[in-house]
Amino acid sequence: MKKNIDQKDNSREGLTTLKLLQLFRLFSPKYTKTLARINEFTDLDINKLNKIKNLDIKGIILDTDDCIAYNHGKILPKNIKHIKKLKKQGIKIVIYSNLAKTNRYKPIESSAKILTNLPPKPSKKGFQKAIKALNLPKEKIIMVGDNYITDGGSITFGIPFVKVKPIKNKKGIIMTAYSSLRSFYNKISQFHDNFREKPITF
Repeated sequence: MKKNIDQKDNSREGLTTLKLLQLFRLFSPKYTKTLARINEFTDLDINKLNKIKNLDIKGIILDTDDCIAYNHGKILPKNIKHIKKLKKQGIKIVIYSNLAKTNRYKPIESSAKILTNLPPKPSKKGFQKAIKALNLPKEKIIMVGDNYITDGGSITFGIPFVKVKPIKNKKGIIMTAYSSLRSFYNKISQFHDNFREKPITF
């Protein structure tokens, strides 16, 4: 039975041993290498990305909170529309969230697989299950998310990372437990960009 949108499941949020390890990893440039930086999810253009980087991306592992939805809230209509657009383009999408499945996913259930009952990011097992759900080779998949601590764990396992600016709430404030840490490690990654091939931007 699906939970109502206001019922929160924080059982897989908060600091874990894997997240603590990730905090140390992120000081190394190889763990912050970013394929692209976008202002919002609707800026993601897979055809352009494939052309510029000579890739053949066919699948997306997609974060939810602060990426396509308000934190613990509804998925924004423009992001629902973009998910459906990508589906029509032949792109497979799985949602990999650290929160339980709620009715907020109803508008995209026909366009994306909802995988919320997984080990929390940045778990290797979680990413492996997401890859299996896409049924695609790893080199044809990207991770799209707002956070190097969790979503950016994909880099460790060879899945390119597309960084989205976190969604601000209606009052213009970013409200997450990791907001300060998230911002800090984003700056670390941007510093590392000065010494490697820079991410593309849309």
